[in-house]
Amino acid sequence: MGSIRKKGEFYRMNARKMITFCLFCLFFVFLLPARGQEGAENEKRFKKLEQENQELRRIIEQLQARLDNLEGIPAEKTDGEKKSKKKESEETKETKKADKEADAAIEEDQEAKEKKKDPSWLPSLSGENFRLGGRVQVEYFNPENERALSSAVPETPGGGFKLDEFRINLDADLSRKIRFHSTYDFENDSEDSGLVEAYVDFEELPFYSELRIGLQSRFYRPSRYTEAYPLAGIAFWRKRDLGVTWKGNFDPVYAYLSVTNGNKLDRRRLGEDDSGWMLSDSERDIDEIEEKELSAGLGIEMDFERFGKVDLMGFGMTGELTDDDIDFLQQEIPGYGQSNRDTRELAGVNLGYKIGEWDFFSQAIGGQHGEVERFAWYAEMSRKWTLKGLRYLKSMRPLIRYGQLDTNLTPRAFSRNGSLTWDREQWLFAIISEITNNVTFRTEYMLNDEKTGFDDAQNNEILFQLEVAF
Repeated sequence: MGSIRKKGEFYRMNARKMITFCLFCLFFVFLLPARGQEGAENEKRFKKLEQENQELRRIIEQLQARLDNLEGIPAEKTDGEKKSKKKESEETKETKKADKEADAAIEEDQEAKEKKKDPSWLPSLSGENFRLGGRVQVEYFNPENERALSSAVPETPGGGFKLDEFRINLDADLSRKIRFHSTYDFENDSEDSGLVEAYVDFEELPFYSELRIGLQSRFYRPSRYTEAYPLAGIAFWRKRDLGVTWKGNFDPVYAYLSVTNGNKLDRRRLGEDDSGWMLSDSERDIDEIEEKELSAGLGIEMDFERFGKVDLMGFGMTGELTDDDIDFLQQEIPGYGQSNRDTRELAGVNLGYKIGEWDFFSQAIGGQHGEVERFAWYAEMSRKWTLKGLRYLKSMRPLIRYGQLDTNLTPRAFSRNGSLTWDREQWLFAIISEITNNVTFRTEYMLNDEKTGFDDAQNNEILFQLEVAF
């Protein structure tokens, strides 16, 4: 009975499978013609879907690359992009090299223009055709306390703090070839307070020349890194003059020709303290239109590339003293006498040499004013050290300068203006620190040695100055 029952179940299961199989075959027979008709249409749909899927994948890859760039993850470049980048890199290699050389030349030229800085965090008022900026100088100075020689007794024994300069500069492009520049000093205690400079430049004139008209520096006045002036500068070229200056460029030779009013003779202090006076130009007065000065210069500038740049210029000036100048010499210089000689002339030479971050400059000038004959020279050397990784100290420039001034006068130790007759030697040791792009800190020590006709004057001076340009 058991085996009969099992056989019955077996047959029933197989019967169900056979019925199912037959039904499936009937369904497939009836469905096959319909699928055959739709096969072509479905194949078109499959191809269209495949194309859409490829387009979607491409869009997704682009979106993913943009997202990676926003998150700082470099996206993997395709072969086409890699080839394009490689080609672009090869094409721009020479351009980038030329740009670096041009940037280095611009930076070197800027250092030679009395440190006119481009501010980073203290902006100036600028427009499309003008720029209004300036600088502020705050300093602490301390001179030695000379007691015996009246000409060297300090005005501020023990030194002190002072606002040395508050200066505003205005530059304007009147046209593509005509530019205006002016400088005004608002600090009344400054020797150059008031209008310091105001001139118009006419550029790209015939024969590769340019013209400057107005109150300007003498063309043989060099730039400087320090606050202290060299002895030659105080004696011969510190004050600006009113006139016309022409410059011609005939590479590598250049030439200057200048006609100016000339400045009145006066006395100027040696350092920051009001003492140690020297024969110089008037601090504030511009000479009336009486006797003119005629100046000329001829120079050559050679670039030896890795061996550095050399700039050599000879210059001279001739003119006449005014009646006021003669009166000053007679009344203010001890032992001058009553000479009415009106000779006013000088001749000199500038020599500059730059290689890498090293900067060397020397100047020698001989001049005569009436019966006073003077000869001054100085030489200085400095090197800029660029500092990386420091936020508030970008560079440092140690500098050393030595200079002399000799006169044909007999030294007077105890006269009121006896220091005008002294022969002098001076050492200057300085460190110019660039804190940021527009903040500079100077440390300077002036070591003076004078032939006074008595003991040496105790008038060395130390200076700490903070300058902010804007």
